[in-house]
Amino acid sequence: MSNRARVYLDHASTTPVLPGARDAALRWTDAAADPARVHTPGREARFAVETARDRVGDLLGVRPRDVVFCGSGTEALNWVVYAACGLTPKSKGPWGDRVLVSAVEHTAVLDAARCATEKAGMRLDVLDVDADGRVLPFDVPESAALVAVQHVNHETGVVQPVAEVLARCRAAGVRLLVDACQSVGIPIPEAEAVVVSAHKRGGPSGVAALGLGRRFRLDPLLVGGEQELMRRAGGENVAGACGLAAAIATPWPDLVPLRDVLAAGLAEMDGVSVLGGSVERAPHIVCVTVDGIKGEALLMGLDNRGIACNSGSSCSAERLEPSHVLIAMGAEADSSLRFSLGWPSTQADVGKVLDVLPGLIRELRSLGG
Repeated sequence: MSNRARVYLDHASTTPVLPGARDAALRWTDAAADPARVHTPGREARFAVETARDRVGDLLGVRPRDVVFCGSGTEALNWVVYAACGLTPKSKGPWGDRVLVSAVEHTAVLDAARCATEKAGMRLDVLDVDADGRVLPFDVPESAALVAVQHVNHETGVVQPVAEVLARCRAAGVRLLVDACQSVGIPIPEAEAVVVSAHKRGGPSGVAALGLGRRFRLDPLLVGGEQELMRRAGGENVAGACGLAAAIATPWPDLVPLRDVLAAGLAEMDGVSVLGGSVERAPHIVCVTVDGIKGEALLMGLDNRGIACNSGSSCSAERLEPSHVLIAMGAEADSSLRFSLGWPSTQADVGKVLDVLPGLIRELRSLGG
């Protein structure tokens, strides 16, 4: 089956590049211009990077000088966690004695927190969530080095109460890291450190942005150069920065009506439960569990019928192991499907899912799941 005939509903993993973002990136893809140089091509490249930084700063609500371009959201999130634990090359020590992370964080945060706290001999507190996947109220110890609570969950689309968490963190004088990589179509929340990724928003792969609060000083994770205002060594990705800036400046269509039609149709199917349906969710993600059927079987069955979606953790396609997010919520972790919409998604895409899935469920149940 050709790609043209397929329905792609895995935009939360990566979404096609927007035309404007592609044009902005291509302008610099073949350019021989190092923004660290003072000759004319270098100055032109520097102007392009700083213009992109201005645009990204506007999105994140931070000063342009407090935006750092990174190679991925994973890099940026790891960087903040390792810095908090005093494990960056120029670190003078950890910021506190423990790190607090929600149980439903992306593995880029959870795995980094486990590795960093163990290496630094620090305590890791994993914060419980309710049945909808929202972090439960918790105390913030003044001795904490860092709190990490994502904005939008990458599997369920559930929006976390970041403003409440930020208020508790500030009262305790503790820094808050927010993974906003899935914050598509909704405002980015305020935090001391916030991360967005280009390829989730219609920009090119291989670039992300870390926005820092005014009083947030971060030791570099990569050393050996003075790029990114001496915060991240290595040649700057001019094409990526321009593509990211163009993507975030492009409004997405309102996906809420499509999401709601999809969620309502799925909820009417036998044994299908929509996760997080009673709380605030992002416009582009619908996650369900299907009683008695393995997610892998559903995923492959839909793929064979021309529908691409996701099952399990967004970064574990090689393992297809049960989702730690759904386990934390007390949901059926091995029978999940995640449908995620993007800027090209249409009513026809949603309609095909609602037409195809009931028959697939009946077929798989007749075969014993």
